[in-house]
Amino acid sequence: MQPLVSIIIPTYNRAHLIGETLDSVIAQSYTNWECMVVDDGSTDYTEELMEFYCTRDSRFQYHHRPEDRIKGANACRNYGFERSEGILIQYLDSDDLISKTKIEEQITLISGNGSSIATTKWGVFNNRGRDFFDDLKAYKNFSNAKDFLKAMYKSYGYFPSHAYLINRSIIEKAGGWNERLKINQDGEFMIRIICNCDQFYFAKNSYVLYRASRSDSTSIITQENIFDHYHCLKLIEAQLMIRFKEDIPEFEIIKRKAFLRI
Repeated sequence: MQPLVSIIIPTYNRAHLIGETLDSVIAQSYTNWECMVVDDGSTDYTEELMEFYCTRDSRFQYHHRPEDRIKGANACRNYGFERSEGILIQYLDSDDLISKTKIEEQITLISGNGSSIATTKWGVFNNRGRDFFDDLKAYKNFSNAKDFLKAMYKSYGYFPSHAYLINRSIIEKAGGWNERLKINQDGEFMIRIICNCDQFYFAKNSYVLYRASRSDSTSIITQENIFDHYHCLKLIEAQLMIRFKEDIPEFEIIKRKAFLRI
């Protein structure tokens, strides 16, 4: 039997964009999935749009972040994870895209190996077109976290979180998204995931797209969030030191790239 994949999408006032994201989910060649859309309190027509998608395809579920949970995408992701039943997890933001064979190809690579994750090629897009990052050092398989992170050092420092397909057991071991963080939540979360993996597979025939030029990006350093930036960096540093127990020169750059998203 094909394993169930849970696709978890937080959203807030993205009714004008989320339809394209959901269409990329519907288009998946792998069909045994559930998609948990968790609304962070949208005031646009997200609810009406989601009613249409849930009626169209019963694999979609639409939830609202409970009022007793901290506002933000992290709480929505954690709530979606708690409600989900899949043994494999696909995180996806409500304005990003995944290619048709993304999940199918990655499942083939990691199925049966509970301590592995899969990555894939990625690029950025907007209304002017697409731009892929080609021939990155991290575009291959790795048998340990240290080598994967060293390759990431030479590959812009990170993959976007929707480039991964993650075994549920790894998330349960590493812990969910930090709901208190207000900036670079994905960098901090993925460092914990990577530090709890021992096998990394690359799906070479698929890709994901990250929407560029977000006006509400949580990666921009401002005077208001510099405190959160500093503590996020310290959390990333602590995870690397706990996992490897040694000072590896490349990791200083990895920490800062994962932190600053450059």
